[in-house]
Amino acid sequence: MISRRTLLAATPSSLLAARRPDWPQAALRDGKQDRTTIAYDGIKPNSMVCDTTLRELPDGTWILFLLAGGDTEPSPLNYTGVTRSRDQGKTWTPLEPFHVGIAREGKAVGQGPTELLIHKGRCSLYFATHSFHWRNDWKSYVIHSTDNCRTWTAPVLLPGRLENRTFIRNGFVARDGRILLPFQHYIGPEDQGSKPPLERDLTNPRNGVLISADGGETWSEHGDIRLTPDDRYFGWAEPSIVELPGNRIAMIIRADKLGGVLYYAESRDGGRTWPEFASKTEIPNPGSKATMYSLGGESVALVHNPNPKHRSPLALWVSFDGMRTWPYQRVLMRESSDGPTGRINYPDGFVSRDRRWLHLSYDDNRHRAVYYGAKLPRVK
Repeated sequence: MISRRTLLAATPSSLLAARRPDWPQAALRDGKQDRTTIAYDGIKPNSMVCDTTLRELPDGTWILFLLAGGDTEPSPLNYTGVTRSRDQGKTWTPLEPFHVGIAREGKAVGQGPTELLIHKGRCSLYFATHSFHWRNDWKSYVIHSTDNCRTWTAPVLLPGRLENRTFIRNGFVARDGRILLPFQHYIGPEDQGSKPPLERDLTNPRNGVLISADGGETWSEHGDIRLTPDDRYFGWAEPSIVELPGNRIAMIIRADKLGGVLYYAESRDGGRTWPEFASKTEIPNPGSKATMYSLGGESVALVHNPNPKHRSPLALWVSFDGMRTWPYQRVLMRESSDGPTGRINYPDGFVSRDRRWLHLSYDDNRHRAVYYGAKLPRVK
């Protein structure tokens, strides 16, 4: 019997090379099929667009939540806005304020969404509130809907320490049915540990995952991942996670002012345990949110700003070997509609059910919510 290794050794290198996908050419072909529309364009003095969150609802329509209000963030003027599409992003309803169930006043005057998880017909919106800035009275909640985001339950605080100073980021349902939600949480300097959590300095980010094995009814917290031993370090960590074969969960973390690259941590037991510190990657990043999407098996899509100094361009990279290499790379948007000094921020979205498209939203220079449909490469 001729082994596969023997067969490969006997195959001329020219034939092997011809069989390898030409990823640069594939990227060029795919780019010609992309499509984009403007979902919302803010007008001063209420032009803010940030933290866009795009999802497909159980009825097949799309919904886009975003942080709106005022011209800056964080701000007491910030609120949660919502727009919908019934034609897969071609047209969008006018942006409307979304009532999260907590009055925009006092300690909860500033509000914004961070994640919409959809599982078995239930939509769970994670959001946070503050009184002036995220360093002031920052609380974190979840609400649920079973009618395509029409009506909602009352807000519930996140479990344990995560009710304070926490953002929930893009989660997923694992192959074994568990739900995993990444979080970023701020515990403050070690010498302020005796103070109440909201009275400490806003520093010392910790990252991990919430895991539910009962459809989101109960949760357990896992991981306390740091970027640096400096307990007075501050940065918006914004972790993103993806499931890989072999019970592995990969996490990338934004690392402001720590070398212009993304950081990486991995769990080898399905998200239950994590390293104390994340490590540097070689993926350039200027200090901006990046998001990952499973394409099945070891294939992973990464949407990010591959520039160590500026939030442009916005690019799509794909790995086919569990994030060891990224042979498929292409630019989605080279620069902001406002020119080269503008920023392209906070990509977020979902993979189509047939895995042919990555449907994204992003904010264009903090005033425009953009839908972008990116054609994905064929994955075996």
